[in-house]
Amino acid sequence: MVSRLDKMLLGLILLGVAISLVSFFRGALTDRQVRVEYLSGVGESRAASGSGVYVDIEGAVMSPGVYWLAENARIKDLLVLAGGFSAKADRDYSQKNLNLAQILKDGQKIYIPESNSTLGIPGYAEAISGLDRVNVNTASLSELDTLWGVGPAWAATIIKNRPYGSLEELVSKGGMTKAILEKNQERIELF
Repeated sequence: MVSRLDKMLLGLILLGVAISLVSFFRGALTDRQVRVEYLSGVGESRAASGSGVYVDIEGAVMSPGVYWLAENARIKDLLVLAGGFSAKADRDYSQKNLNLAQILKDGQKIYIPESNSTLGIPGYAEAISGLDRVNVNTASLSELDTLWGVGPAWAATIIKNRPYGSLEELVSKGGMTKAILEKNQERIELF
């Protein structure tokens, strides 16, 4: 003989099993489309209107890649979107050479070096001095002196006005003239 209480317990167990089965198979029955979520309130209307900038951040960050940010966004905002510095990031270099308040420009690239970067190894600067490319944000006085039209005085000015977020900043900050920049365009790089 089955009591009324046993019937209620059996009914609750069957209801629980039914809910569990529906929950388990719910994911298998939904569509497989990719959903795009915009961060920081960036919507399709803003992206379509062009009122922002695309910026590439690479190196020692949690999620390197190209990000769309609102106009007048700062490097700090980009770092937040990229998940911040990774454990390998050279934080001393970033503190000294990266201006988190700098306004981003469309097409700009930001590179965060790793702490075990070969730039800090003794003798490395001498080994790369014969290479064509010169990074104006990390090059020594003697490396900058290898550029066309850049002597010790210009090199000291370039070092004093670091960091540079774009090649145009070399001219606007007084690091070099436009003519010297044009002559060295193929040899200069920024990180």
